[in-house]
Amino acid sequence: MVPRRGTLSSGQLVSSRLQIAPVSLGDTAWPCNWAARSLTARCGADCGAIPVPTNNADYLDLRGKTYYLRMRVPAEFADVEPLTEINRSLKTRDRIEAEAQCTIMRAALFNDWRARRAGKAADTRAIFDASIELLKGWGMSFSPMEELLTGPIDEILSRIEAVANLAPSSPAVPAVLGAVDLPDATFEEMAERMPVLKAATIRAKNARQLREWCGNYKRAAKDVATHIGQRTVLTINEQDATNYEAFWKKCAQTGKVSTNYANKQVRYVRQMIDAHFEDIRLPKSKRINAFLGLKVEKLPGEDDEERKKLPLPEWWIRDRLVRDKILEGQDQEASDIAIIAAICGCRASEIYDLPETDIHLDHEIPHLMLRAVQEGPERRQLKCQSAKRAVVLLGPALEAMLRHPHGFTKYRGKAAYSGNVNGYLRDNNLFPALPEGEDGHYVISGTRHSFEDRMIAVKMSNEERAFMIGHSIARLRGRPVYGSNLELSVRALLQEMITFETPDWKRRPVARLSKEIDRLLEKKGHHLR
Repeated sequence: MVPRRGTLSSGQLVSSRLQIAPVSLGDTAWPCNWAARSLTARCGADCGAIPVPTNNADYLDLRGKTYYLRMRVPAEFADVEPLTEINRSLKTRDRIEAEAQCTIMRAALFNDWRARRAGKAADTRAIFDASIELLKGWGMSFSPMEELLTGPIDEILSRIEAVANLAPSSPAVPAVLGAVDLPDATFEEMAERMPVLKAATIRAKNARQLREWCGNYKRAAKDVATHIGQRTVLTINEQDATNYEAFWKKCAQTGKVSTNYANKQVRYVRQMIDAHFEDIRLPKSKRINAFLGLKVEKLPGEDDEERKKLPLPEWWIRDRLVRDKILEGQDQEASDIAIIAAICGCRASEIYDLPETDIHLDHEIPHLMLRAVQEGPERRQLKCQSAKRAVVLLGPALEAMLRHPHGFTKYRGKAAYSGNVNGYLRDNNLFPALPEGEDGHYVISGTRHSFEDRMIAVKMSNEERAFMIGHSIARLRGRPVYGSNLELSVRALLQEMITFETPDWKRRPVARLSKEIDRLLEKKGHHLR
């Protein structure tokens, strides 16, 4: 006779005659050993504890020539399953097939119980997820009821037949017939969930990068609520999207924001919608993103924000930043970050986020290795794949890096550098005067633009410049890139062409360096003109 449910727990069955170890299925442990119970009934109280085997034989019951599944309902599902024991025909006389069917049916039962529990909790997302898993076990996929009703008649008939013998209260019925609501989310909720949904994409971001990334979506969610009202992913419509685009168009036209900024705000909303569709596994044919294709067009004559950041004059970099070290008044780290970035054409974040392991000062050619770091306290993500490169240290850049062999701990992983440096230079009137008639402005990142000017001056090719500054070669060529990257020895010669001299280091003439590059290439077997 089967013990009453009250004697069961999720971990073990305890009676005056027998203690049975739990059987594990998925993340649920529960006892079920009919042979052991029968043995106890026969041998009495002196039998002691009998271990429970964990194979499917424990759940098989041969009745006549047909196998049945026989299992006790776990106590944790007593609130959603009125039966205390499950007895179901496996409709086979073959032992091996019965064991296979037993595994499938047990998994389906657990999915069914979890789906019932999700329904009882009235959690739309939990109901949907449980329904998807339930359908998987049945070899089906989810389709909304309206699509089933307008689709092939054989499809809906086969689904009705599949649930014909189930109780009406079974969650399999609405799942199979498409009567389950799709999970929805507000944009505020989506902004909070984006780090989870895009965990693989942002894994390498450090604290500063992650904070900035999350802030973009939180700001976009707030803007949606402010300018078009509270909306959810599944209720926002084409008119809402058009109104949102119109708002940012007006902001760009009146000069409140740049066109680039406006387009980013539209893009963040589009990305949150796409992320939700992906999360609920909505088939691509059913995804309707009203923000797809929306774009704020640049106004005639409008200058891109980046274009307004003028290249800092070469004389200012050479005489003031490098020779006079004007940023040492701010602090030593800030000064040396700026010098290295200016000499090597790097983004400042590429320098101050450097982990110590990517600083190679003892190498035959001293250099930095700019790469993404996926794990650990010094993890960081580069702006793009093409930014991965070696950066050769010569002259002032090498001297600056030698002062910080372990990297820049004050600024690593933080967002303080650019604001502090630009503020210091402005407050102390240290930026050069603007050329007459120029309406742009100077910022410390302008040294990167100056680096490209120096490369052009020594007649480097477009591809050489892209290799050195970390721009996309594929975009430059308009096709995929094949072949190896620029060798460190060649990078060193190109870097020497555009590095400022110091009292202790002199560069060789550009013509001589060009000949040396040709010699290295010919030595490798390349035939030059």
